[in-house]
Amino acid sequence: MKTDVSLIRFALHGGAGELPRDAPPQDAQRAALRAIATEATALLQAGGSALDAVTLAVERLEQCPLFNAGIGAVLNRDGLPELDAAIARGEDRGTGAVAGVSRVASPIQLARAIMERTPHVLFAAEGAERVARELGLPMVAPASFIIPLRLEQLAAAKRSGSIALDHVDDDDIDPDAAFGTVGAVARDAQGRLAAATSTGGLTNKLPGRIGDTAIFAAGTFADDTSCALSCTGTGEAFIRAAFGQAVHGRMVWGGMSLDDATQAALDDVRRHHGRGGCIAIGRDGALTLPFNAGVLYRAWAGLDGRIRVAIRRDDAE
Repeated sequence: MKTDVSLIRFALHGGAGELPRDAPPQDAQRAALRAIATEATALLQAGGSALDAVTLAVERLEQCPLFNAGIGAVLNRDGLPELDAAIARGEDRGTGAVAGVSRVASPIQLARAIMERTPHVLFAAEGAERVARELGLPMVAPASFIIPLRLEQLAAAKRSGSIALDHVDDDDIDPDAAFGTVGAVARDAQGRLAAATSTGGLTNKLPGRIGDTAIFAAGTFADDTSCALSCTGTGEAFIRAAFGQAVHGRMVWGGMSLDDATQAALDDVRRHHGRGGCIAIGRDGALTLPFNAGVLYRAWAGLDGRIRVAIRRDDAE
């Protein structure tokens, strides 16, 4: 297959939500987003596949305690991490997903293994962990994912009786900590698209709750005829909006641009009382990062290959 480095596009996100105007500049989060985006883009420029790039980026984000995935994931009502992840391959709509795991070291690696090494798409909870063991993936104790900030955040949510979205501005929570679903999208030098997403869900969520991350054509989607996308925000609203499929349909059947299709789908999310955002790359190389919350933690590389990082609407570096 012909390769062309000018085709390369990449983006990642670390969640959407709200931050107070006087919050610190989030230097650690910006540095992490930049470093991971740089590593994934270098992989693409060296001839790596879109699938490998999004896997690498999301696994690195799972390993970073600054975000709500893997280490540092938020906790459910019982004080435990329940992790969801999904991956999607645009050339054939190959997809794998996992939901409600607490003992798999890398949920995104398990999602990819499900796609590539089983005949199925989605496994959950104990069944997913059994598959992970059978496939020889690294396992850990649930406590290895828990950091003190998440315990504080859970206590604050319980005091207020709330179930908290990714980024919040509660006075009891350290505003210097970013917390949000993570994801990545890529187009490689062969024009192939891929997407991956990983999350701990919502603070103080009911045990067993599953959001849009693990649902193909909702929070994670890739099809080489339209786009690759990864979402973050109020998962229930993104599911009700059938976000990924809605964007695909508006592009393929409605002739809409990627920008217009994602914005229309976000309007649907708002109608379903949700907020959040997405990162998306079109088959033509268009790249968009829309959100209807206060902030979206994001980094991207466009045609010029330069890595840009932003959190608020107008602070791209």
